[in-house]
This record gives sequence, structure tokens and C-alpha cells, in this order.
Amino acid sequence: MKDSVSIEYHNDMYGVFANRTFQVGEIVCDLSDGEIIPNPTRTSIQLKEGVHVEDPIGTYINHSCSPTAKIEGSWVVAVVDIASGTEVTFDYSQNEDMLASPFTCRCCGRLIIGSK
Repeated sequence: MKDSVSIEYHNDMYGVFANRTFQVGEIVCDLSDGEIIPNPTRTSIQLKEGVHVEDPIGTYINHSCSPTAKIEGSWVVAVVDIASGTEVTFDYSQNEDMLASPFTCRCCGRLIIGSK
């Protein structure tokens, strides 16, 4: 499943890009092989309260206010049809309780700190 996406460098940053088309609701990537940790890091993804994963692909999934995917358990799931070559993103404010490294969003200019 992880060869369905690739890590690429675009617009001065790394990101995860689809290597094929995904339909809404389809699993894009499985994060269950990553290292489970109790606290957030700059590159971890929160799976549920107090459970975060450091995953070699997930590390590079960027934030977007108009995401192409969401996190459901350990899965990255398409929320729109994703064409091959499109960046896979999720809204960190919808998933992360608190970011270890808050940042100013490139698309909307607001501070992204998490949902709490």
C-alpha cells in the first residue's frame, strides 16, 4: 500500500503524493507500521488521545485547510477523489489535540496549534 504514494520535494518542502488515483473513502496509506509514542513530536500523527505515531511516510504528510485526506485510526483516508500526482494532506487542526511545533499556515495565515 505504501507504494501507492511517494515522498517528493515541491514548493520548497517535502510532501506525500499519490502514485495512483484514490476515490473518496479509500485508504491511501496505513500508518500501523510506525513507532507508537505517547507524546506529540514535530513529525508525529495523533491516532487517538495519548497515542501518536512516527511513520516514515506519515512524517511527510503536510497540513492543508482544504485537505485531500483525514486520519481514521491508523489509516489515511481520502476525503476527496485524489488524482495521481496530487499531494496527500490532512487538516492538523482536525486531528491533533496539540502540536509539538505550532506554525503559521501557508494557505490561510492562521496559527495552527491543534484543536485544544
